[in-house]
Amino acid sequence: MRLVIRSRDRKTRRAREAGVATVEAVLVMPLVVIPVLFAVLIFGRLAHTRIVLDAATAAGARQAAVSGADTSSVQERIDTELRDGGLDPSRVHITIDPPFANWGEPIRVRLEVGEEASIPFLGTWSVPLSSEFVTRSEVTH
Repeated sequence: MRLVIRSRDRKTRRAREAGVATVEAVLVMPLVVIPVLFAVLIFGRLAHTRIVLDAATAAGARQAAVSGADTSSVQERIDTELRDGGLDPSRVHITIDPPFANWGEPIRVRLEVGEEASIPFLGTWSVPLSSEFVTRSEVTH
């Protein structure tokens, strides 16, 4: 009879230990899984912002090459691309150098924006993103 009682005690003890392990896993998993999920979302958003900046910079550089100068049409083209990509154009710093170019001269278009990356339990960082394209003017003035 003693063997049966000890066997039951072992089974009961193992069941209790398994229950404790389950409770520990339930308490610890959110501390591990939630930051990882937020990190994936944040880095995805940063990659999206970078892609939109590249597209807007390329479109602005092309418009600047066709115009041969920093005109309102270049600004409008960049703003349209940024809005279409879900970015607020007022947050983006636009640099077009030189403001006026003759045929074959290079025109540099640069866009810069600061993004915040915030991951729970790990911290918040400011992430500067930029994109730059150089093209040649196609206009003879």
